Amino acid sequence: MYDSILIPTDGSDAASTAARYGLALAERFDATVHVLSIVDPDRFVTDAVGDVDDLIRRQEKRLHERARADVDRVAAESPVPVETHVVEGRPSAVLASAIDDYGADLVAMGTHGRSGVDRYLFGSLAERTLRTAHVPVLTVREVEGDATVDEILIATDGSDGAERASAHAVAIAAASGARLHVLTVGDDDGPARSLAARAREAGVDATVAVRTGRPHEAILDYADEAGVDLVTLGSHGRTGVERVLLGSVAERVLRAATTPVLVVGP
Repeated sequence: MYDSILIPTDGSDAASTAARYGLALAERFDATVHVLSIVDPDRFVTDAVGDVDDLIRRQEKRLHERARADVDRVAAESPVPVETHVVEGRPSAVLASAIDDYGADLVAMGTHGRSGVDRYLFGSLAERTLRTAHVPVLTVREVEGDATVDEILIATDGSDGAERASAHAVAIAAASGARLHVLTVGDDDGPARSLAARAREAGVDATVAVRTGRPHEAILDYADEAGVDLVTLGSHGRTGVERVLLGSVAERVLRAATTPVLVVGP
């Protein structure tokens, strides 16, 4: 499922947590890991005093060392290859190019970054990446403990987007030995039961849950009740008044979720 995983980092706690999850997935899928530190010169020019070029060079070096240290703490016992990169430029553009340059088929990143004058914030970068990336994006808040995934939630409305997301949920569940919770919000549980049946055929322990109410609230409540370790969503769902729109649902879940969220786009 995954051959190359990209982990952008700014050394924040959330980015370090995302690295743990990215490395854990890389180990399960035998994927190559690329750790990327981005130096945004525009962040320093406004507030810098003195030699701006020297400041950027020193910041590049510091970010490179931090990225290596952040990943090495998690990857010390990992058998998967880890490559680090320091690139100067606008973060969103650099990250978009890196996805293609490194052949990434998954991005694992923190939802929030370091604060301060000389550090760029990851919140807006994560949001922009989620909206534009053509590969799945795993967003992670700062979470204590290891990157164990035992309970995976997939929310489905039967749309193509949900079906694409389900393939990732089933693959991760199979590789992790995790239980898959298939959730639908509304009266039609057909797509959920069909997905659960396919998951069981793949050797995954799957259970179906049906909830009513506002979709994002139902997803968040169920994730909390079931002790879910990973929420998986399609970024776009069915259109129409009576259909769950996973696009808006995904955004609301992302903003409120305390567990890692994997968003699979078109």
